[in-house]
Amino acid sequence: MVNRTYQEMVEEQKKGMVPIVRGDLTGKTVMVTGANSGIGFEAAKHFATMSPARLIIVCRSVEKAQQSIKQIQEETGYKNAEPMALDLGKFSSISEFATQASKTLDRLDILVENAAVAIMGKYAQTEDGWESMLQVNSLGPALHVLLLLPIIMNTAKQHSVVPRIVVVSSEMIFYANIGSDAIAAPNTLETLSSKEYCTPEVLANRYTESKILNVMLVHKLAEHLPKNIVPVALNPGYCLSGLQQAARYKKMEDEFAYTSEEGSRQIIYSAIGGKDEELRGAFTSYSQVLEVSDWMLSEEGKKAEDKTWV
Repeated sequence: MVNRTYQEMVEEQKKGMVPIVRGDLTGKTVMVTGANSGIGFEAAKHFATMSPARLIIVCRSVEKAQQSIKQIQEETGYKNAEPMALDLGKFSSISEFATQASKTLDRLDILVENAAVAIMGKYAQTEDGWESMLQVNSLGPALHVLLLLPIIMNTAKQHSVVPRIVVVSSEMIFYANIGSDAIAAPNTLETLSSKEYCTPEVLANRYTESKILNVMLVHKLAEHLPKNIVPVALNPGYCLSGLQQAARYKKMEDEFAYTSEEGSRQIIYSAIGGKDEELRGAFTSYSQVLEVSDWMLSEEGKKAEDKTWV
């Protein structure tokens, strides 16, 4: 089992990010959420250099997606990127997105769930009534994956390929857990979302909790999906990206933060690198499979996983 100290994380960061892996995506369709900035945008650029038949750039608005597409074309010469709008803070948007995708996509080989927010401050709810970070970082991506599964499963069957579902998590999963009181509650997710439960102390760790839930989702997908579909979670490392705009950690950034491009390399590795059987249901970091935290492997951690993603 693995317990990591802050100093171990720092030392690993200072070693430098591993090189990008490359592959041929001819004929394949790739989709990246949160592709207008940060590691999502950089990953989309990397995918573009590998000649996919279609590259779906997913942002909160079509306008943002089109801006990213213009820049990708200018920097890579790739001309087959397409915009789609998705607001993970609205379940209706996710449902509409899936309906549109079912009509316009004939296959989906790589789905990258990258979009996330890091809101530091007061408790806020989405229009669906859920705490914002919980919905945007965890519940929304989970629903998005589930609604796109028919396309992904058909891709595996019709084209005899092994699609991958790539979920961006974080090394922060080693430094927190989900509260035992929330796990013991009749409905763990509703408790995690409630205003009464979300004290300032709880919200201070909400981003990390959402990333723990991302890894748990991947575990459950691997448990229930056919073997020819590979869900995988990843740690991109501590990177400079739009997420830090809400809460800057200047000293950490100056000393050892990766660029967004460097962090995006881990998205690419999880999408096209390694062996399918090794990455399926796994958590990757620095282009290798890493065992998750002691807490996630504990009886309480497994109970949390079962209660959140039934």
